[in-house]
Amino acid sequence: MFYNSLMTIKYGPNDVVRDEHFLVTKKEIKKTSKGDEYYQLELTRPEGKIDAKIWNNSLPACKVEVGKIIEVNGKTQEYNNQISLIVDSCQIVENEDVESYKALVKTMVFDIETVGKKFEELDKVEQDYLLNNLEKGESDKEVAKKKTGLYSIFGMVCAIGAFDPNNKKGIVLLLGDNELKPEKENYTYKIFKTEKDLLVGFWEIAKDYELFVTYNGDTFDFPYLQIRSGVNRVKVPFEIKKWGGDKFVDLQNKIRQSHGFKLEMLCKAFGIDNPKEAGVHGGDVNELFDKKDYQKIADYVARDAYSTNQLYLIWKEFMSGEV
Repeated sequence: MFYNSLMTIKYGPNDVVRDEHFLVTKKEIKKTSKGDEYYQLELTRPEGKIDAKIWNNSLPACKVEVGKIIEVNGKTQEYNNQISLIVDSCQIVENEDVESYKALVKTMVFDIETVGKKFEELDKVEQDYLLNNLEKGESDKEVAKKKTGLYSIFGMVCAIGAFDPNNKKGIVLLLGDNELKPEKENYTYKIFKTEKDLLVGFWEIAKDYELFVTYNGDTFDFPYLQIRSGVNRVKVPFEIKKWGGDKFVDLQNKIRQSHGFKLEMLCKAFGIDNPKEAGVHGGDVNELFDKKDYQKIADYVARDAYSTNQLYLIWKEFMSGEV
């Protein structure tokens, strides 16, 4: 699988827990129907989280604070098909790195590549709309005619490159007609015959992720994917919100001055892999696709996703303000 399921720490029912360490991320004081107080906890480790309870009779044997690591003794129980941990005793552990106990958020860093119809394939109304509305700022009409792939009403998704920073693995979903060998060892390539099948494959993977990282995803990648999904009658499995929120990080909006920079310029500035150094640019994709040079497209979108991931890791650690 491309992703790791990191939501819940894997325990079975009635597992004995002895001297295991967790980070306390939530603590609520609640009352039973009889009025007895108990603690409801959320405990985390890198592989995920688990809900825990400390019943009233065990409270004297427990010391617990949010943001602290605790050593736990107890036993798991299953209720309504959910596993929780019943804590018999616990104590706060000092001098351990809290960061290393935080549950990993299932994160997908991705980039799309698109191709468009030939200008001659558009009808008169579409041609006029492209030249005099969508590309009215482009003085060279011959250049404008080659930009159909930028617009989801005239183009389609031909490739998606994605990278998981937690398990350090990537995948490329690609329109093509032959198997390809990945350029990078930690990538796999998957070939689809139609755009609809490619979109179904992408959303099937994406639905299991909690955080999405892009470069210009707010205004290009996500809207393009949404519209093409609608055209192909493919269901988008979750609401996509522009301008961030807890689920979406667009690095072009996060790393900017008066305006956004090109990704390759930031790669040079931050000393990370430049996806265009191999000689392929986004503007080349249409021609490569027409020539059926799917290998170059796949390798390029894989590099794009990987470089975006490198930039994301720098932003997250040094620039996001996350404590």
